[in-house]
Amino acid sequence: MKTRSPKPLLTGLMWVQQGTTPGTPKLRHTCEQGDGVGPYGWEFHDGLSFGRQHIQDGALRLTTEFVKRPGGQHGGDWSWRVTVEPQASVQGILPPSMAATMSSGPPTQDCPC
Repeated sequence: MKTRSPKPLLTGLMWVQQGTTPGTPKLRHTCEQGDGVGPYGWEFHDGLSFGRQHIQDGALRLTTEFVKRPGGQHGGDWSWRVTVEPQASVQGILPPSMAATMSSGPPTQDCPC
């Protein structure tokens, strides 16, 4: 995720559902049409300083929210929250657990974004 700022903060999220199918779980870091994730999209945002999006991935609903507070020596402070809600169990089977990792940093030559 990145904002439309001239010098944006670049962030990313990877997640995996554990216990949904036998074998190695699928690690996700994007939402693409046709990959079984969805619906997904922004609920609201201004492109610069705040936003909220939802991602439905099987039995998990991920919500990411960000807000920028102006000020400081570097243009402001960022806060980012990720909420994961397991959906109701099916026939007494517990919803899957989830592991996630986040990263952030300025755009690089490899990813000028």
